[in-house]
Amino acid sequence: MLTRRQKKFFEQLKEMVRSRGYFPTVREIGIETGLSSPATVHAYLNRLHDRGYLKRVGRLWELASYFTAVPLVGIVPAGNPQEIFESLGEEIELPEWMVERGGDIMGFRVQGESMKDAYIQEGDVVVVKRTANADPGEMVVAYLKTDGAITLKRLKKDNEKYWLVPENPEYQPIYDPFELVGKVVGVLRRYR
Repeated sequence: MLTRRQKKFFEQLKEMVRSRGYFPTVREIGIETGLSSPATVHAYLNRLHDRGYLKRVGRLWELASYFTAVPLVGIVPAGNPQEIFESLGEEIELPEWMVERGGDIMGFRVQGESMKDAYIQEGDVVVVKRTANADPGEMVVAYLKTDGAITLKRLKKDNEKYWLVPENPEYQPIYDPFELVGKVVGVLRRYR
């Protein structure tokens, strides 16, 4: 994660690269960002490099990838459905290739073990595209109409009826009426 100042510096740097079509010089960066010392500019560049936002090609800098911040909107139970849908007030930064253009993308922190056989563990962040439609077999976040809870499960269909299936034999499928919040498009995990 970047500090607030590093994030602001990186946003300014991305805009410079986009508007110019090339990576600016240290002097140009200093002028645009209001940093008078080239050593301070280098320190910011090195921090961004250490965190994977920039790469060096010889003596030149390049953006490693463009990143987009998406909201981390809550906790999704991967277990028994719960009434947990709180705003965490955080953002997660994703590479732009992971975020579809025009899509409403958000993140949910996983709580529970019902999707462990799909390699989704407690503490992971699932990246979800908000949509009311998904194909059978896709992993979804669903809102259960009977009790207002949300859950992370796999969508299944039998004889024109949809239901939600866990990826752990210790949990039962859900046949209650539900609406889709969105479908999972990615999973983020921090290894310690």
